[in-house]
Amino acid sequence: MFVYNRCTSDARVLKEARTLSGAGHRVRIVAVLDPATAAEEECEGFRIVRIDRNPPHYRLLRGTRIARRLLRRPVAALEPSPGRPGRGRALTAARLVLAPLVLVEHALRRLLLAPHKPLMFLDYYWQAYRLVRADPPDALHAHDLNTLPVAAALARRLRLPLTYDAHELYPEISTLSRREAAVWRFVERHLAGRADHTVTVCDSIAAEIERRYGVTRPTVLLNCPATAGANGASALQPAGRGASVGRVPKQAPDEGAAGDGEPVILYQGGFSRHRGLDTLVRSAHGLERGTVVLMGWGQIEGELQALIAGEGLAGRVRIVGPVPPDEVVASAAGAAIGVIPYEPVGLNNTYTTPNKLFDYMAAGLPVVASRLPELTRFVEGGEMGLTFPPGDPAALAAALNELLADPERYQRMRARSQEAGRRYTWERESAKLLALYEGHRN
Repeated sequence: MFVYNRCTSDARVLKEARTLSGAGHRVRIVAVLDPATAAEEECEGFRIVRIDRNPPHYRLLRGTRIARRLLRRPVAALEPSPGRPGRGRALTAARLVLAPLVLVEHALRRLLLAPHKPLMFLDYYWQAYRLVRADPPDALHAHDLNTLPVAAALARRLRLPLTYDAHELYPEISTLSRREAAVWRFVERHLAGRADHTVTVCDSIAAEIERRYGVTRPTVLLNCPATAGANGASALQPAGRGASVGRVPKQAPDEGAAGDGEPVILYQGGFSRHRGLDTLVRSAHGLERGTVVLMGWGQIEGELQALIAGEGLAGRVRIVGPVPPDEVVASAAGAAIGVIPYEPVGLNNTYTTPNKLFDYMAAGLPVVASRLPELTRFVEGGEMGLTFPPGDPAALAAALNELLADPERYQRMRARSQEAGRRYTWERESAKLLALYEGHRN
């Protein structure tokens, strides 16, 4: 398996590896090394090997940082001090000499950073290719489009079966630039057809991949949690709660949390743009009951904290840290409602079926979600929650209020969510993965 991350919290990759390993396959994951991870790791019956990306431009960038520090030392040494007056002329002369050198260093850094992402990918591909060629497997599995180039090259060279696991419509990721999106569309158009099997995360993306590339319709492998993930205590609620609606646990006064007794309205997952988290925060202005809890991590956490403070919502919205993947469902079980406020920025978000949808089901939570095709199909089609127009804080607040104001309806939706959670499990979904690999045993 190939995955272009450090493979510590990618639930889909880890579940698939665990499933195949449990069925008797020897699984090796080629991932990315960072300072917080080990180069090699044995994990639940499979092995993770991490590549230390170190392309030439990385080494040059480190060199420019060292050069910048060395260039600035003479200037720092000439700064006037009470004990050493009269250095003004020498300092000015040093700065005049240093200025062109600093400009050259800055220009070099800009030049090196321009191709940074492609060079990082190419370094991963080259090292992964050499590693796998030295110890060939019986089959290859590319997690997401960004690992398909190296997997396809190895499949062709070693004549091995290849599975392309499209976690999303990668060229439609909202954070990609136009140039990056065009490059990845080209890559997918030319390589998707080389896979012997394609799997993906929902019907809408399967249909889009089939339409775009003329491949056999991909197998849909939903991102459901294992039923074992429903065990354990909640990070939001002490074990043994007797209430029918999740509550905020009592916090120490210096934590600034709301007092207990309020229903928890939970968002669980990454903090990134276009997930509608600003909409969720602002919806707290219109809540009649409840405390919004954002449980997770991500690049915009600081912006969310500033938004909460700026809107005067510190008493209604709080941020708590993430929990390990195997504790996600148990943690969610302490909430009253699960929220998915994603924005339809590109087809990837429009067709989203995030892990949290199935985690909320497994935890038995009614769901309030953006009115997007796949979310609507599960939430309204399964009568286990409500949808709202994406990006509308007032509409989101109205949906949450409507659900919390009607205990009988709330319990019906909670029961349907629990029923769906028993139906959408990794144990059922993984049978598709096992069937796919049965042919590769020999």
